[in-house]
Parts: sequence; structure tokens; C-alpha cells
Amino acid sequence: MKKFKFHLGKLLSYKDQNLENEMMILAALNKHLLEEQKILLALRNEQDNCVSNFERDMAVGITPNACQVHLRYLDFLKEQIKAMLKKISELSEKIDIQIDVVKNLKLETRSLEIIRETRYDEYKKEMLKESEKEIDEFMTTAKIIKESH
Repeated sequence: MKKFKFHLGKLLSYKDQNLENEMMILAALNKHLLEEQKILLALRNEQDNCVSNFERDMAVGITPNACQVHLRYLDFLKEQIKAMLKKISELSEKIDIQIDVVKNLKLETRSLEIIRETRYDEYKKEMLKESEKEIDEFMTTAKIIKESH
């Protein structure tokens, strides 16, 4: 009996490897996005704390210099938040592109797997026919030998 051989096996292996690499890139991008979102949350919390401190200091009396320090720090935090939002937006776009890459590779890989499964089913049917043919030949030969004795 001949062994089943899938002629596109190397291509399927390459696509599987490529898919795995692209999925790792996607995971890294998602991890980076999560880290950036944590930084954004920390910046917003710092901004809220600064506003609270400023309001508290205003209620008890604050010097003009201290008032300027609070306002400059608030402006600095706003700029940091704005920059972080831009980074997150860019990262989200990269993730969307990477998701498309992964989807396409999964589709290609799945198509090759379906072809392999179909060809393997055909191989099994062919082997079954060959086995039946061998059994028929054996039975015919056995019958001929029995009749000749």
C-alpha cells in the first residue's frame, strides 16, 4: 500500500508558521495597548488628583505662584493625555490591520487544510477499493484452486 502524501504540505506548514508568527505579533500589540491604556488611566487619575488639590488649596487660600504651578501641571497632564490618546489610536489601527492579516492567513490555512482532508478522504476511498479488489482477487484465486483440485 502506498502512503498518503499531501503535495501542498510544505505550503501548509509555512502558512501555519506564518500564522503563528502573526498571532504572536497581534498578542504583543494587544499587550502594548493594554500597557498604554494603564498609563492613560494613571494620567487621568493624576489629573483628577491635581484638580482636587487645586480646588482644596483655592478654598483655603493659595499664592499666585502656587496657582501657576497647579495650572502649568494641569496643562502638562492634558498634553500627556492627548499624546497618549494619539498613541492608543495609532496602536488600535495597527491592531486592526494585524487582525486582518491574521484573518487572511487563517482563511488560507483553513483552505489548505480542507484540501488536505478532501485528498485524504479520496486516498482512503482508493485504498478501500484496492483492498476490496485484492480480496476479490484472492477469493477468485482460492475458488479457482479449489475447483481445480
